[in-house]
Amino acid sequence: MSRGNRQKRWIRDLVFLTLACIVIVGIFLSPSFGRSNPSYAEMDEVGSKELIVGNQKASVDLSYLADGVVRVKYNQPETPKKLKVIIEKGEEKYTYDLRADGEFEPYPLQLGDGQYLLKVFANVIDNRYVNIYAASFEVKLADDKGPFLSSTSLIKFDDTSKAVKLASELTLDCKSDEEKLEAIYEYIVENVTYDHEKAKSVKPGYIPNCDVTLESGKGICFDYASLLAVMLRSVGVPTKLVMGYVAPDYVYHAWNEVFLEGKGWVRIGEFYSIYKEGEGWIRMDSTFAANSNDPAEIGEFMTKDGNYVKRFEY
Repeated sequence: MSRGNRQKRWIRDLVFLTLACIVIVGIFLSPSFGRSNPSYAEMDEVGSKELIVGNQKASVDLSYLADGVVRVKYNQPETPKKLKVIIEKGEEKYTYDLRADGEFEPYPLQLGDGQYLLKVFANVIDNRYVNIYAASFEVKLADDKGPFLSSTSLIKFDDTSKAVKLASELTLDCKSDEEKLEAIYEYIVENVTYDHEKAKSVKPGYIPNCDVTLESGKGICFDYASLLAVMLRSVGVPTKLVMGYVAPDYVYHAWNEVFLEGKGWVRIGEFYSIYKEGEGWIRMDSTFAANSNDPAEIGEFMTKDGNYVKRFEY
């Protein structure tokens, strides 16, 4: 069998691993959002001295804008509803779920400096939502990589997380971000396998739990990408969780981009990854790496931009 045919075979063998992520895309597609009710969805033009703004239904914490994070909470947990948060900047828009538990939830401001519009929506019936609060605010990041170092809604961690503690142990003697990447990436590739049963049952709105993934030693592509982001961010390595489409059939998939200053080609064990000239972001696909029998070919696959089409980054 030729090398080209072997490559096509393992790619097709692995592509079914990404099919579960087609379901996950539902958390990013906007339901039917109705007109704002002006009685309680007035727009707040937020000043620089206002840290928490809101109304009876929702609050927005602006304390961490310079770090690339905005926090939102629902103020009426006694009357729980399905909730959505939409964050816009210019023509770009991200849609997230919001818990109805009365606790602040952090969301990334990954669209860079500038004017943002944030809207909170509550479900009223079926798939229809009404705007319950909106705020407009200016963002000036202290570091353009700040949003990719923080704990946010899809990449949650704190000092008590087992994944954070493990990342610290694995990188204790590392002297560079590249060494940290190698230690953590190889650990995930060697210790987490694809969860076929979960792939069959995962529901829209699913959010990974990094410690559950570690303890079970199993996960789908969303789990792999979230875990790598948690562990690398916790040791100071800027990491994106990326969602989009992967060749050859361009089904929905999750992977990572890791920032390594001044690096071009990077070899992690037997796997190659690539960065785009002038950007410094390295593409890493731990799902494919962990489940491939041919490291050289999966490494080559990951270096070709045409094999990956980015849709969202977090």
